[in-house]
Amino acid sequence: MLRVTTTPRADWRPGLRKYPFGVRAMPAGALWREDVRYEFTATQIDLIESVADELHAMINEAVRSVVDGKLFAMLGIRGEAARLLDASWSDYWSAGRLNQRAGSLVGRLTLAYDGRDSLKLVGCNYDTPEGLFGAAIIQRNWREAQASDANQFNGLHEALVERWEELAGGLPARARVHLTCATPDPQREGELVYLAGTAAEAGIDTHLLPLQSIGWDGRRFLDDEGQPISWLAKVYPWDGLAEDGFLQRLRAGGMSMLAPLWCWLWSNHALLSVLWQLYPRHPNLCRAGLDPSAVEGCDAVTTRALFGLDLAPQRMTERGVLLSDSAVPLPNAGSLWMETPQGFVQDDVHAVLHAWIVGDKCLGMAVRESADPRVGPESAMVPHLFRG
Repeated sequence: MLRVTTTPRADWRPGLRKYPFGVRAMPAGALWREDVRYEFTATQIDLIESVADELHAMINEAVRSVVDGKLFAMLGIRGEAARLLDASWSDYWSAGRLNQRAGSLVGRLTLAYDGRDSLKLVGCNYDTPEGLFGAAIIQRNWREAQASDANQFNGLHEALVERWEELAGGLPARARVHLTCATPDPQREGELVYLAGTAAEAGIDTHLLPLQSIGWDGRRFLDDEGQPISWLAKVYPWDGLAEDGFLQRLRAGGMSMLAPLWCWLWSNHALLSVLWQLYPRHPNLCRAGLDPSAVEGCDAVTTRALFGLDLAPQRMTERGVLLSDSAVPLPNAGSLWMETPQGFVQDDVHAVLHAWIVGDKCLGMAVRESADPRVGPESAMVPHLFRG
């Protein structure tokens, strides 16, 4: 794995105009940079793909363990939200059989990779797919324009279209999907435009609307034109919706969600602790737990709130010295303690990998980098390639 300085295009945006969604989705690429690229070998790409597939399967088992053991409170999910989550899981996993129609479209694993032999899971987000447009389309366009003789681990666009077809095929109620996020939010709105574009390519009618425009008539959810919503895709975290009446209306309203409520568990940072309990000493997991004793004796420690996805308050220390802090107070309860793995550092820049899961398979990746060791949601996305 090499970080290579390159000459960026004067403007990467014109190359996206060939896509029907390209112009409207461009704000989702606000963090794209191409003054550097990351180069991998084919063997490294094979490793990343196989590890991501294995981790995804392990994450599914961890979620099943949480539901079977009714461990929702441990993950900070209580009361009616826990009951409804349990019911949504029953739609997905019944009598030992998976109902893929009650599954998700896409998810993202954040992996710390030292560029040689250490590859470890440091985060999961199956809830809000920020970065998908950049990973699937912008970096593909970069390779076509700047490195056409090289390969790229990126089959995301075709996989998304196929997954939409699987989710909607033969179900009249899914002939149309409503897509929503809270507005104004140019980056998420751009991601929503891209998701709508992939759905349309799969033959599904689409309607985009602001989250705050979704209505309720006492029986059904309605869009901004007063029409019933039967299938909803959102770029908005479940923990943000748990605070209002949305969850209570969900079962009664007859509306299905693209990423059902049980997917909230997939994106809860406490799941890293559950994974460590189920698979202790697994080479691709970090030592983790829900109290400081879990990382006793570790030199480098990350403490992170359970909720908040990529924006979760987080603090990183090494031998007691503060390395990075989100400047948002950590909650008194409901935090994850995790041993910080060795990641990639070059030229005082830290990098992580985003491995993208579509359906149940890793089908693409992206690199994010930052001078801050957290490599958080404001970090740059840069292209990658491999040869051989």
